[in-house]
Amino acid sequence: MRQLGGRYLDQSELVDAGFKSVGKNVKVHTHANIYGLENIDLGDNSRIDDFALIVATGRLKIGRYVSVHSHSFIGAKYGIEIKNFVTIAPGVKIFSSSDDYSGEQMTGPTVPVEKSGGDKGLIVIEDYVIIGAGTIILPDLTIKEGVSVGALSLVKTDLEPWSKYAGVPAVKIGDRRKKLLHLAKDL
Repeated sequence: MRQLGGRYLDQSELVDAGFKSVGKNVKVHTHANIYGLENIDLGDNSRIDDFALIVATGRLKIGRYVSVHSHSFIGAKYGIEIKNFVTIAPGVKIFSSSDDYSGEQMTGPTVPVEKSGGDKGLIVIEDYVIIGAGTIILPDLTIKEGVSVGALSLVKTDLEPWSKYAGVPAVKIGDRRKKLLHLAKDL
């Protein structure tokens, strides 16, 4: 296939880059910006597209068959675990910490931690999750197995397994089918 622009790094380039671990058949685009490589595990068949921004000052574990699409942001200061068969659509923003907007404490990454506030905590995204374009995920929550989140949603709390969510804030709008479990058996 003909292309303009960057390319995906090959296996030896990924290993030499300094990731904590790199699985087989991993693709990371040369135009992705990734900080904290030593804190990142990349599972087999995972892919990070061009213009994704990842800041892993804490642990970031990306499982098998995970795709992080263009213009997504992952801020893993307090840890993020993305399990297997997960799609992070274009423009998704995942924050394991946020600022204090009340004025009680200072804000921003340049302020000493003891003078700043806001929410913080581990985010877990379980198997078979799809997160729609432009969605924002806030700290300290779990998106359970099989969840689908519609585009432009705001996820502020744990989400129930095999459910469909959408909105600001995201609310359950239905149940999700499990046929894809049969399709994943051979992978």
